[in-house]
Amino acid sequence: MPTIAPGDKVLVTGANGFLAVHVVDALLKKGYAVRGVVRSLNKGDHLKKIFAKYGDKLELAVVEDITAVRRALFLYSFVGMPI
Repeated sequence: MPTIAPGDKVLVTGANGFLAVHVVDALLKKGYAVRGVVRSLNKGDHLKKIFAKYGDKLELAVVEDITAVRRALFLYSFVGMPI
């Protein structure tokens, strides 16, 4: 049994990258909602055009300083580790 089901939201970092665009496409086709992380608004606009038919199923987050995300993920991983 999958841990997520169609309709759930999936985070895709680097959503405008060559492989990630295909991942976003596959997820949207299967009915998932996608939050895509991009480094600039311009790159996000491009994705919005490509996936316009999915409407609000694609949400974008602009993160210009990816090192901030890495620090947050490290902290999350550290806090989430079993003791």
